[in-house]
Amino acid sequence: MKIINSTKYSRGTVSFTRRSCQTVLAAHLLSIVRVIAPILPHMAEDVWQNLPFEYVMEDGLVPKFVFELKWPSLKGDWLAMEADDVDFWNTILELRSEVNKVLENARIGKLIGSSLEAKVILHAADGATLTKLREMCSATNDADALHRIFITSQVETVNSLSDEFLSTVPYTGKYTSQRTSEVWVGVTHADGAKCERCWNYSPQVGSFVDHPTLCARCYGVVDVQPLPAAAGVC
Repeated sequence: MKIINSTKYSRGTVSFTRRSCQTVLAAHLLSIVRVIAPILPHMAEDVWQNLPFEYVMEDGLVPKFVFELKWPSLKGDWLAMEADDVDFWNTILELRSEVNKVLENARIGKLIGSSLEAKVILHAADGATLTKLREMCSATNDADALHRIFITSQVETVNSLSDEFLSTVPYTGKYTSQRTSEVWVGVTHADGAKCERCWNYSPQVGSFVDHPTLCARCYGVVDVQPLPAAAGVC
């Protein structure tokens, strides 16, 4: 699959996360439109004629009509993933279920209203697991960051659980699995203030004079992107 001229239809082209999402959405769209074409030919053709990018087939041709395309084929390299990584992501998904239980308890207890008001704290007895969790807490790729996966504002890890520390965490839980050591889960209210653009809480909200209600991530998006010309016309 090759897509050209797609950048002129997107904003924030320097964002790896955004471009990754656009690539996945484009791949899904190209597959779906080919699958529905025999059943809903008019709809499929309407979709094809209004694609916001130009699609080039492997032979270099640019199809003018949806029925010039072949049936979507399975791409084996997209499914290639190490067994250890598969196991770890299964652990993350199971851990998310436990985190959701603790978040729900915090919601019932009126500590938070939504999950974005929460900070999740994790501790694993196994050093390797703790290291992986810590790396995901600080992942530069937003899609792999734990707070995005848990849909919370913040996630952090701690090396130990002292009685003094535990007394400051109002809601806790434990995740157990045969694949890894026990993971302790704690939930407190998120640090900082609420960003009016993404609704995440951040200590950086209020740090920017020209956009005092934005977090650092949203400030970077808003600050580097000029408004479209039409937006200035009233």
